[in-house]
Amino acid sequence: MTQTTFEEDIAEHVPAVQDVFAGLLEEYCGGGGAGITAISERLGVHRKLAWQIRNVAYSPDPFVAARFIPTPAGIETLLASLTQLGAPPAQRERLAAAAEAFESLLKAHAGDRASLEMLVDSLTEDAPRPAEEKWRERAFQGNSFIWGAQARTLLSASALNFSKNRRDWFDAFQVRGLIGLRRLRPNVHWIIGQAAVIDDAAPQRRLERTPLDPDGAAQSQGVPLMLEFCSRPAPAVRRRPADPGLLNDELLPAPVGFAGQQTIVTGEMLRELGPVYATPGNERLLFGAVVRTPVEVFIYDQFVHRGLFPGVERELCIFGELNSPITQDERDRLPTAERIEHLGRGLTAARSAEVPGYQQMLRAAFAAAQWDPEEFEVYRVRMKYPPMPASVVIRHELPPR
Repeated sequence: MTQTTFEEDIAEHVPAVQDVFAGLLEEYCGGGGAGITAISERLGVHRKLAWQIRNVAYSPDPFVAARFIPTPAGIETLLASLTQLGAPPAQRERLAAAAEAFESLLKAHAGDRASLEMLVDSLTEDAPRPAEEKWRERAFQGNSFIWGAQARTLLSASALNFSKNRRDWFDAFQVRGLIGLRRLRPNVHWIIGQAAVIDDAAPQRRLERTPLDPDGAAQSQGVPLMLEFCSRPAPAVRRRPADPGLLNDELLPAPVGFAGQQTIVTGEMLRELGPVYATPGNERLLFGAVVRTPVEVFIYDQFVHRGLFPGVERELCIFGELNSPITQDERDRLPTAERIEHLGRGLTAARSAEVPGYQQMLRAAFAAAQWDPEEFEVYRVRMKYPPMPASVVIRHELPPR
């Protein structure tokens, strides 16, 4: 006996429920144009059940409709109401049979409603952002408890410009911040930044790194803090080497809750980061940030000099890091409804309510780099409850020379 897949069973059984519900609305409520109140009154059911019936009946995708199919208790309520309305036995039997087939599907593939909802949301093409955010928020809450820390905002801002010292290469600065980081249990130290550069031709090539705020770095054991934008007193931090090609900036323990809440902002200049044009073995640019902190909102802004990479199409990629911290494997790519937004040019295009003092922060970074921000196009990725561990990457093909 060949076992049917979840997708096959949804395609077979959910439309049968949809057909029954659509027939009820046509017969008793004048069709799908009836409002929730009218459906509730004419079928004699509560408003939530009326809402479910309409959503099941007219959802164009059976995977979407499956989210709204009532529980067995809801089906019993509807059957009782149909009996009161004098519905013929054959109509009630069709409803009962279709609902029973769906419950068998649920038990065979998911076991319970919550698991079914997760399966359906995972398999729905172009899943709506609210569905993704719902599950990511649950993960945020769980990860906050498990790891003992959370933050309001994770910021990563980078600016890419023609290299000062090497023809046909580009330099960059990076500003990273954890805004409103708080511990949920004592003695929790935290990695606030991990630097890694992926270069197809030389994956472990060492880069020239200089802090945007030299005084801040001198006062914090080399961690490139931008002290003006950090909380007071200055966070206790340290920098230490990790795997080859990686550097960890570590925040030392602080009190739990709001008493130990901190904001940490770092900034670095990276020279000769990569070639401007495609070369053999180096045809694509990936630039982004890692997410390893449970956060409510992640903001990644990329400032690109208007003369760099003309005509490229930028693509947002979220790579899960369970298998590798520097993966580019498409099999590790996570689905997302978020998109890259082109905000315009210059600092005024990059406002953010989630990052206090953001304009001043950017102005200081561009001043340290001696670049004119009005020469830069701004691209943004904004994501609520980003998955972790993951890399959020903007990638595109490098243009030919």
